[in-house]
Amino acid sequence: MFSFGIAYLVSLVIGFVILRLATGRGHRRLLDDDLAGVQKLHHAPVPRVGGVAIFLAALVGAGVIRLANPVTGTHIFELLACVLPSFLGGVGEDITKRVSPRWRLVGMAASAALAWWAIGLRIPRVDMPWLDAALTWAPASFVLTLLALLTITNAVNLIDGLNGLAGMVTTTMFGALAVVGWRVGDPFIVSGSLLMMGAILGFLFWNWPRGHLFLGDGGAYFLGFVLGAMSIMLVARNPRVSAWFPVLLLSYPLTEVAFSVWRRRVLRGANAALPDASHLHQLIYRRLVLPPRMAGDPRICLRSNSRSSPYLWLLTALAVVPAVLLFDSGMLLALGAAGFVTTYLWLYSRIARLRSPSWLRMRR
Repeated sequence: MFSFGIAYLVSLVIGFVILRLATGRGHRRLLDDDLAGVQKLHHAPVPRVGGVAIFLAALVGAGVIRLANPVTGTHIFELLACVLPSFLGGVGEDITKRVSPRWRLVGMAASAALAWWAIGLRIPRVDMPWLDAALTWAPASFVLTLLALLTITNAVNLIDGLNGLAGMVTTTMFGALAVVGWRVGDPFIVSGSLLMMGAILGFLFWNWPRGHLFLGDGGAYFLGFVLGAMSIMLVARNPRVSAWFPVLLLSYPLTEVAFSVWRRRVLRGANAALPDASHLHQLIYRRLVLPPRMAGDPRICLRSNSRSSPYLWLLTALAVVPAVLLFDSGMLLALGAAGFVTTYLWLYSRIARLRSPSWLRMRR
């Protein structure tokens, strides 16, 4: 828990330093000033390098853990080293806005390959006998691990569209990893998860509700990769944990990315990689929370932005809580994942068709 507090304080302080730097001369590159983008919901330039605060806080916290437990601390340092290519690619885009999606994807793949080679990160089983037999072949396990890490890394970036959304969702998920890690006696998972929670909460102090600091691509990639990697490691290191636990735990971002690809590619016949403004969190913001007549008022828009995030926090809880309670029951976890997807699609359909239940609406 000491590392949690240290990471929180370091993230808090570095976030403050970033805010001070971003308001000074010569540091305009730190700001997200593209207010006309299709996915933009803010009305004033905001620093988008909050991921730097989280990453540096995690490094400092890992050093504190290493002093008390050299083995666990070293493992955390190794994981943070593996995520560097992905993180730096995202930060490069945050600052220069010139790193193409292709090169950022290369950075994510490099991080996954490095984790496979350096720390033995791999999916050893999926609790399906016929597929588990195939995973004994190293290339098959590598491909599945690579796809899993790329998917969850991009998924966290995809849901990063409201103040406090990606930060609180990932904090909740790291908390779930910590609880399950404690129940199965895995100090690496517990320490690493608490460390990440502290670093994220320090950033959230500046991000929610006022939106003074954004996570940015670098922060989203960092959180997504570490979350995916630790989920895989929890299953790989502990036979008691079902391989379906991460599937239910990560259901919200995974469903969001899968549905977005289907919506863009199948329904619209467009490039699946092109951004749009039809994500669930954007529909909630525009159709449940933001008063239509006040859509041009920056103050009301900011308030509505922050009030929209709790909807998705509660939706996330519908997956996270059952995942923690049923972490060793594959069948129930699979049913829970199917139930979450059904709930997501029902909610999306009702909001998209302007038929959302009255109890969901917050407009004034």
